Amino acid sequence: MIAGFEVGARGPLLLREEVVASRGAAGGGAPWTLLYASDLHLTARREELAAALLAQARAAAPDVVLLGGDLVDGQSGLALLERVVARLATLAPVAAVAGNHDASVGVPRVRAAVIAGGGRWLHDAPLAQWAAGRRPLVCRASGAAGAAPAEPDAPRALQVWVGHHPAAAATAAQHGCDLALAGHLHGGQCVLWRRGTRLYPGAWFSRWNGLRFELGAATLLVSRGAADTLPLRFHCPREVVRCRLT
Repeated sequence: MIAGFEVGARGPLLLREEVVASRGAAGGGAPWTLLYASDLHLTARREELAAALLAQARAAAPDVVLLGGDLVDGQSGLALLERVVARLATLAPVAAVAGNHDASVGVPRVRAAVIAGGGRWLHDAPLAQWAAGRRPLVCRASGAAGAAPAEPDAPRALQVWVGHHPAAAATAAQHGCDLALAGHLHGGQCVLWRRGTRLYPGAWFSRWNGLRFELGAATLLVSRGAADTLPLRFHCPREVVRCRLT
């Protein structure tokens, strides 16, 4: 086996750590811990991936779990998705958005599996969280319209956009977003070198092929994904992202 070369999603699922400080209105308070898992590509045969995701979620101790699309790779993954969401929901509130692979399976079916597991479908409505000593947190599907719910006299809520394709976050700063989360690109899956936070040669073909971008007052974090339809990677570990949002 060539060092750094992974076939068949056999390598460990890594927990990538990020810290994002809001540059918006003052308010202070303790940080929120978010776990973002994108590109699960679940099938009936990916119980091992599901177990690894749940283990990382327990280790991350998140306040919210956010699932960033491409949740299944066929109808056989729907039952496993429901079980995964149900187990994650015992740890923290779970909210999800759709990806392009979910559209091929049928977004209503994927939505039904998430809801049956006790999760929130962010395309229907945002997820708002409050806790003493913290600014309110609002998670919504990227580009979704509508005012964020907030308690009377509370500081401005921290706004998190949850998406699948990073291009959808390009206007995040214009909409008062603090943090945008995306996946889809899998880091290009084969990484030959890195410059700053951008991953090459994939960054030659997509400006968003990287790990972190600053978009005015917003930060975009792009996950390399938890799995792939074509499970072939080179120096591009599968991952979930834990973000401390202050």
